[in-house]
Amino acid sequence: MSKGFTLIELLVVITIIGILAGVVLVYFPTATTAAKDSRIVSAIGQARTIMAYLYAIDGSYVSFSCSYPDMAPLCAEISNNGGAANIQKTSNNAAACIYSKLNAKANYWYCADSTGKAGYTTTSPATTNYCTGGTTAVCPPVY
Repeated sequence: MSKGFTLIELLVVITIIGILAGVVLVYFPTATTAAKDSRIVSAIGQARTIMAYLYAIDGSYVSFSCSYPDMAPLCAEISNNGGAANIQKTSNNAAACIYSKLNAKANYWYCADSTGKAGYTTTSPATTNYCTGGTTAVCPPVY
């Protein structure tokens, strides 16, 4: 009596492994894109904390930019994950917002502003009356 697996048993196991690997490979790109968006959202959330900190220290948002030492790694994190850290401030530096386009869905942005509003939006924050600098620096309606 020899012990072991028959050729049929081995072929069945290899077929099952192949099917499972195929399913994983189909969903892998979607998961990667969602992970990149999560990193962008996290970086903007951390930038929002720095935004509040700078206002508490300076009484304005004049220092809030990607050149500020604590912001540089966050802006790089957003860029490295396919986004762009867009920071806008009003002309008097009394309000500010940061936003980035996301990767997973077309026409989705994540935005955080100095009024405390933060979330996903389908309206570009760069449109008139939102994060445009000059006299406005607020996020569009978010959810």
